[in-house]
Amino acid sequence: MAYTRETEGGVLTVNIQKKADGTFSWNVVERFKDATVDTKTGAQEGQLILASGAGVADYDTAAAAAKSAFDAAG
Repeated sequence: MAYTRETEGGVLTVNIQKKADGTFSWNVVERFKDATVDTKTGAQEGQLILASGAGVADYDTAAAAAKSAFDAAG
């Protein structure tokens, strides 16, 4: 799927969550527009999860992994 990265508002976002079992999960999300999807008509827009992690033992480790993925996404 080819798409154009959204350029207004929050382009990349990071979400870190503490789970009930005390572990952390994280993801890096990118907003997009003007995507072509074979099963849809017209230009599509939405979000893609670029990277994620789960079952991370502590917040600092989750934050470091999320930052690394965020930096790599540009």
